[in-house]
Amino acid sequence: MAKFSKLSAMILVALAAGSTGANAAVYSISGATVTGLNTQYAENTPGVLTVDASASLASILAGSAAAPGGNVELNKYAGTPVTTLTGTLNGNAVTLSSLTLADWTANSNALADAYISSAWTAAYGTSIGALLPTARTLFFSTNAYQRVSDPNISYVLLDNSDLKVGLAGFLDASTFLGSLVAGYPGAPAVPKDAQASEVVKVTYNGVTTYMYGFNATASNVASADGSFSGNYEVSRNVPEPGVLSLLGLGLAGAYLRRRNA
Repeated sequence: MAKFSKLSAMILVALAAGSTGANAAVYSISGATVTGLNTQYAENTPGVLTVDASASLASILAGSAAAPGGNVELNKYAGTPVTTLTGTLNGNAVTLSSLTLADWTANSNALADAYISSAWTAAYGTSIGALLPTARTLFFSTNAYQRVSDPNISYVLLDNSDLKVGLAGFLDASTFLGSLVAGYPGAPAVPKDAQASEVVKVTYNGVTTYMYGFNATASNVASADGSFSGNYEVSRNVPEPGVLSLLGLGLAGAYLRRRNA
């Protein structure tokens, strides 16, 4: 059996720590600040969210999937300039942003096509297929994209190697989704209890992604008009930089050993 080098052992230890050891704790966003147009919703009365510009941003973002609490809305209807929520997760910078039209149209409408296709499949259980170009045209011409460009952030967490964001939305988003397909020739009725979140742009450890989801849990809070009754917890895997560095060193070491063999 081949013997492990010290470097290999270090890599294994680092990987193990990233999954079960030192980073097993859940870290909430710290030092959070918002730049740009935003609206803060606080749970000053249990179960009821109201606009409160004086509320502590730290308290608003202190929730979790079990109890999302308040939220902060980034910008409004894809307005410019973008609004950013910045802070740190376990010492690493994180930035969450609202979206503009440019986000949706970049790379040949990549985000728009991905979101529309996923929303269609989630609502109807089938692929949108050849209907995508028509749906995309309506998505832009009716300004439907604006409705999902101003995310409401309830919490930002680093859970082991998963970055998790709570997006406040409708537990039953069928009416909302119906408004997005209004006027679509022959579009089937959106089924009751269909779900869809807004979209948030997230940059962490130098990697930027767009995060959204189609599966909500009851938030047990809502505003007077019934908004924010659902919590959409969206996540992506974000290995710690130290783990990636050690892994890179391991690969480099393996290459050099093979080259010198």
